[in-house]
Amino acid sequence: MFHSANVYKKIEGIGLTVDNKMTATLQDGALKFHSFHLLRQIFDLSAYYNEATDVDIQEFANSEIVAVQDADALVSISDTWVRMKLWLISQSQILQKIPVSDIKAVAAEFNINLSTTNDGGEEKIVIPDTKKDLKTLLRFLDEDYYKSPLLQNHYMTNSKRPL
Repeated sequence: MFHSANVYKKIEGIGLTVDNKMTATLQDGALKFHSFHLLRQIFDLSAYYNEATDVDIQEFANSEIVAVQDADALVSISDTWVRMKLWLISQSQILQKIPVSDIKAVAAEFNINLSTTNDGGEEKIVIPDTKKDLKTLLRFLDEDYYKSPLLQNHYMTNSKRPL
């Protein structure tokens, strides 16, 4: 809808909304932006991020590091955000590099409910079957939490810009 001559009118055709804030800039051949979400509304950025496929999620569920009660249920609750986080976690290989006991200790420090189970002498991370708990765990495993260096406050980030 738009306002014209003291009347609101419905747009009948294709339209483009221009915001009063800049979404991105191109500087020295590099695209700089603050919000990936806003940027991908304008540009096709599918070549710059990946999502876990159903097969990837099944492989994750069957890995030796996690315990998933129902792999098909995990696939069905995996929205775009979950799939992207699962892909990022698999690429970082954090579950292969960091012992489960260390992951569990850090999760406790951030008051993140991380359950584990013992399977044949191996401790495994239990993957929650509710989307909310799953997203909390995936955000943690993708290292979206941090502790401030001076006051030791805990924060959640939406950006991982290196220093």
